[in-house]
Formats: sequence, structure tokens, C-alpha cells
Amino acid sequence: MRIAVVLCAVLICFGFTFHCSAQDSAKEEKVFPQKVEVDSNYDGSIDRIEHYDENGQLVRIEADTTGDGAINEWITYTDGKPTESKRDSNGDGKPDVWMKY
Repeated sequence: MRIAVVLCAVLICFGFTFHCSAQDSAKEEKVFPQKVEVDSNYDGSIDRIEHYDENGQLVRIEADTTGDGAINEWITYTDGKPTESKRDSNGDGKPDVWMKY
């Protein structure tokens, strides 16, 4: 009889623990990065910065495509798709090439 009571208590505790952990995992919120910095050529300098919204959608990319340490390309995204691109082709730090998608 005593073994049956102990076994019931163990099963009840196990069931309660399983039920609580299942509820806790259902309440977990998803966390997305807001900004990701990348050193794509492994030279020790950040050459690409990706910006995300609160839902994890890509919003903007800034990139140094020439390796001089200055951002020279900007790409804007809407609903995860590129909508506009700007590029500094002469190295003055200002966009001089614009593309709309």
C-alpha cells in the first residue's frame, strides 16, 4: 500500500512538472537581433551591417564593398525584399548611384 501511495505521488509530481514546463515553453517570446555586424573578409574590420525590425525582418544593409573602411553601399528592404539601393562609386562618402527595385 505504501509503495502505491509513493508511486502515485511520483506520477502526480512528474505530470505536474511536465504540464508546467509545457505551459512555460508556450509563453516564450521570440527574440530577434536588431543589428548584425559582419567582417566578411576577415581583416578585423566590420564591413557589413544588417539592420532588422522587431519581427526579425531585414530592413537595411550598409556595406563597405571596397575594403577602405568606409560604408559605400546602402540597401533598403521592405517585407524582406530589396526596394532601393544606393552606392558611392567615387569614394566621397555620398551616394551617387541610386537603384529602385
